[in-house]
Amino acid sequence: MNLVDVIRYFETKYPKELAYEWDNVGIQVGTLNIVAKKILVTLDVTKEVVKEAIDKKVNMIISHHPLLFNPLDKIIFDTPRGWIIKNLIKHNITVYSAHTNYDTAEGGMNDEFAKILNLENVGLLDEVDGIGRFGYIETVEFSKFLEIIKTKLQLDTVKVIGNTDKQISKVGISGGSGSKHMYQAKMRGCDVYLTGDVTYHTALDAISIGLTIIDIGHHAEKIFVDAIINFLSNQFKEIEFIKSEVNTNPYKTY
Repeated sequence: MNLVDVIRYFETKYPKELAYEWDNVGIQVGTLNIVAKKILVTLDVTKEVVKEAIDKKVNMIISHHPLLFNPLDKIIFDTPRGWIIKNLIKHNITVYSAHTNYDTAEGGMNDEFAKILNLENVGLLDEVDGIGRFGYIETVEFSKFLEIIKTKLQLDTVKVIGNTDKQISKVGISGGSGSKHMYQAKMRGCDVYLTGDVTYHTALDAISIGLTIIDIGHHAEKIFVDAIINFLSNQFKEIEFIKSEVNTNPYKTY
């Protein structure tokens, strides 16, 4: 069983063709033509994650966020990215990333969010971009809904934009940086929209159109890790799949 067999199966559900044109998905470093023994799954590829992969003697890292977005014109070992590339090659570790192809796929990121939040009658939020989901929950006060999502998504803090004196029954969600889809959430009559990386001026725009947004942060996409491990481990019993123990969230709250 080679890494290529794992990826062929992976891409039957999350084909690279679903990725946006600006994205860089698929193999980032290394080769798929080696025996698959131990695979580490992570949200991000950082120096700490690579050190973990080396320590645990894995031969592939599967990440959600790509290590390489843009072409490189030089690789300097003294830089963080250069160190990562050098050590991946040195230790024969392949990196494979599934980003917007996972976000847009059926059963991908936003369906996972919908499942975790127990949304019912789930539909596609943005039909043009093919991303996001909306659905229904049993009606609750906003304060109760806030407790629910913080518990289910394992979030210590969130940022809230707009009216909070309301009841919630229709929920829109787009993982990652989904600010541009807030107008679709408003058009679909969502009581609240969950996404990450909402900027100051976007927040003002949300208030102006009367939409309540909960910024759950980009790191909420960590749900990718368990979902991928469950998906692949059910098919490949002979391969050891490991959940990264590194917290790659760059933000701290005080």
